[in-house]
Amino acid sequence: MSNKFIQHGLVAALLVVCATPVLTRAQDAQTSGQEQAAPAQNAPNRPNLNLTDDQKAQMQKIHEGTKSQVEAINSDTSLSADQKQAKIHSVRRDSHKQIEAMLTPDQRKTMREWRREHRAEKQQPPSGN
Repeated sequence: MSNKFIQHGLVAALLVVCATPVLTRAQDAQTSGQEQAAPAQNAPNRPNLNLTDDQKAQMQKIHEGTKSQVEAINSDTSLSADQKQAKIHSVRRDSHKQIEAMLTPDQRKTMREWRREHRAEKQQPPSGN
């Protein structure tokens, strides 16, 4: 009986050793596919607002502040998922207001048009290829 136990142990170990590279490659392929798809989803073609260097610095500061606030909300274990979502929505709305306040009227118009188009694109069902 101990001989069968050793045989089963060796078979299991062999399966683990053989399966690990396959699983690792599959996981790597899935991860790299997600990383390749993410930029298209997270950074759609943004409008060219012709920002000044000062505006770029302000924009960066707003984005960094928003990111840190969202991270703090997400790590707050005292909030429910709905509360977190509401707070994050509020933070993002405030950042949009800050960004619009620093833009010129023409830049603001371009940004609003882009957002309107972007929302319409997001609401369209995906095309079935």
